[in-house]
Amino acid sequence: MTESKPTDPKEGDSFFRKVARFVANPTTDWAEINSRQDDPEGDLAKAELRAMVERKRRNDFVRKRELDMLRRIRREGLTPEQLAALASSPSRLGEDDRLSEPNSKIDLGVKAKIDEIEQQMVGENFATTQAVPKQQPGFFDTSTRPAAFASTVPMDDAGGRVSAFSTPEEVVRLSAPTPPASVTMGGALPPLSDSPPSELPNLPVLDMSLSFTLADPTAVVEVQEVVHDPELDEAVIAFANADYDHSEHALTELVRPGGSRNLHGETWLVLFDHYRATGAQGKFEALAVEYAQQFGLSAPQWFSMPKLVAESSRQASRSPMAKAGQISWSAPAVIRAEDVALLQRRSETLPMPWVFDWNAVDEVEIDAAIQLRTLFRNWAKQPVDQRWVGGDRFLNQLKELAPVGERDTDPALWMLLLEGLRLANRPDQFDEAAIDYCVTYEVSPPSWERAACRVRIGDDGRSTNHSVSSLHSEAQSTFLDTSVSETGNAAVQVELMGQLSGDISSQLTVMLADVGEATLINISCTKLIRLDFMAAGDLLNWVLQRRSENRAVVFLDAHRLVALFFGAMGINEHAKVKVRVN
Repeated sequence: MTESKPTDPKEGDSFFRKVARFVANPTTDWAEINSRQDDPEGDLAKAELRAMVERKRRNDFVRKRELDMLRRIRREGLTPEQLAALASSPSRLGEDDRLSEPNSKIDLGVKAKIDEIEQQMVGENFATTQAVPKQQPGFFDTSTRPAAFASTVPMDDAGGRVSAFSTPEEVVRLSAPTPPASVTMGGALPPLSDSPPSELPNLPVLDMSLSFTLADPTAVVEVQEVVHDPELDEAVIAFANADYDHSEHALTELVRPGGSRNLHGETWLVLFDHYRATGAQGKFEALAVEYAQQFGLSAPQWFSMPKLVAESSRQASRSPMAKAGQISWSAPAVIRAEDVALLQRRSETLPMPWVFDWNAVDEVEIDAAIQLRTLFRNWAKQPVDQRWVGGDRFLNQLKELAPVGERDTDPALWMLLLEGLRLANRPDQFDEAAIDYCVTYEVSPPSWERAACRVRIGDDGRSTNHSVSSLHSEAQSTFLDTSVSETGNAAVQVELMGQLSGDISSQLTVMLADVGEATLINISCTKLIRLDFMAAGDLLNWVLQRRSENRAVVFLDAHRLVALFFGAMGINEHAKVKVRVN
């Protein structure tokens, strides 16, 4: 007896084939799996029909949306931006979609009708508005930055080319001056006045020199570089030879009414500096009145240079100088109250500068910290000069004794640290320590105040600034080391003071020792009254030697007669000479 095959589709190979076909075509109905495999062309026709129905549904939705938009435009109108967008894309229907539909001719007619309705609506709603000009593609995407134009060559005169093809009458008409064009005044503008134009008064030419030199960031006063002026050589040379009357006469002849420099403001300032250098206050004030009337500007301020030199000489004589490297007081490892008392007594009789050695300090007792802080505050109010050997180590040790965030630490140690930073003139570190103090104790820290005391910090017995040397010759010449940058020997500032005459080689040798290995030498001439030819020659040789060592020399705050004399001697060719202008 023959066995019959199973009729259940799940029991034969056809079930697995249908499952494989369904996985390959998940959108096909289960009943049509075999029919699709048997008739692929019919399946393709059905797919195209479904795609056509989908496009028809989408196009109907787009048409409905555009008609709704047209109704809204009819009611509300369009903005210029919407009008520009509408002109660039009048219909939302794609060209491929319209051509692919069976009724494409009908759709094209509908599109033309829609465009006509749009233009009618736009014309009715924007008849009174300003027309939007048609812009090129990408106009609104253009960068607004100014374009860099290449240099252009001027075009040839067009008139010559036209005249070559014109009659003589036309040439005469073209060469005649063009009459002024008529102007139509706007409704909101007032009519032009019939009165004749007013004439400007004849004003004297102002003396305004143009300079592109950079200001010196380290200078306290405003300065400018000087240039050689041959017309002032007579007055400058006479002043260098101490012939003050001749120098004054030459300058007054130049600036008097009718003089060749009556309108030259710089020459007036040279005469002002002459009166300052000679202490002639009465003549200075009389000239100030004339200067204000002549130029309409405020005159320079008065000060007497001989008086400034005399005051500096008295201060130098009252303050004896300590020997370089001599230690005035050495701090112990643990500073106690009796050590601070000894320091206070000794400082009352110490010669300037006071040299204190802080290298051995490891601890400061609380009572000693309170007394030392009081002593520091008293020193900050006095113009005393100090050298701190191992000062950086001392300040760092104070920071370790006052850790951040530990409220158990006595505030006296914090106050000593802040006062030490103030005495050392370190405002940045003072601000950082003040913030740490505020964080630790949650109270307001003391504010920064500049100290009158002067402290220079060095290590291993050598100060970062050299000792002050005050040398008084018969001509009252003084070299004073005033300041050095904290970065080491990169820059140093010294001072020339009084009147320099004769051989000054010994003074220049001492100044060279004070300069050390600095690569930038700033020489302050604020109190330098004059120098003669011999002194200027020695100074020129000194500058040339420094230049051969690849060092830069700058003369600061020189008055104009000295600066002009530097120019006559050629010093300004090897060093910068900056003039005080106030």
